[in-house]
Amino acid sequence: MTRHETPFAIDGDLIIVTALVTGPLGTTGGRFVLDTGAVLTTMTHELADLVGYSARDGIKRARVRTAIGSEEGYVLNVAEFAVLEFAMPSFPIHVFDLGYDNIDGLVGMNFLSELNYEVRSAERRMLVEKIES
Repeated sequence: MTRHETPFAIDGDLIIVTALVTGPLGTTGGRFVLDTGAVLTTMTHELADLVGYSARDGIKRARVRTAIGSEEGYVLNVAEFAVLEFAMPSFPIHVFDLGYDNIDGLVGMNFLSELNYEVRSAERRMLVEKIES
């Protein structure tokens, strides 16, 4: 098994990691929150636009319910999503507004369920390994 050590930043109570999203216009990095409570990995409309995606590229419309209401968005398959030293091609990502200026997305369980990971908060690092099929 391949094991990686990945540093992360703390922003308030949030664990922030850098993710790379690849689309028709290239690859762009963003600040993503590690969110074990999110079913799907999510990115903002702004990041989707930067890499060349729009709602026309969506494979389905979606609605997310939060404590403050519901948001309309869509799901699309990005060419590649890479975070925590691992990349997944043709990866489904939910696109909707998060309401934070300095957060570009959430790393959800559809990505994290493919990994074993250990968060070492005091050391600001994670130990991550891909689950072998």
